[in-house]
Amino acid sequence: MTGNLRGVSEMSLATIGLLLIAVAWIIQLVMSWKGNKAVRPAFIICYMIGVAAMVTADYLQTNVLSYFEFLTFLAAGILLIRILTAKDKV
Repeated sequence: MTGNLRGVSEMSLATIGLLLIAVAWIIQLVMSWKGNKAVRPAFIICYMIGVAAMVTADYLQTNVLSYFEFLTFLAAGILLIRILTAKDKV
């Protein structure tokens, strides 16, 4: 049986990634409605996990790393580091 990662197919791994990205946006949206316009660390972490799942699914399916998704993951990581270090300074 090819294309499986411990019983989870690439298609479902990609779906899980997309769901995590959607959850991240819902977290950010709810916080915006409450009046907090800042980007929340929970949003970035959930978004990064979703993107990582999608990158993994793409790689397992094609053996080619999706550079655009990987760059998105890195950019989100840089943003998370900036937000967390800025909170320490406040």
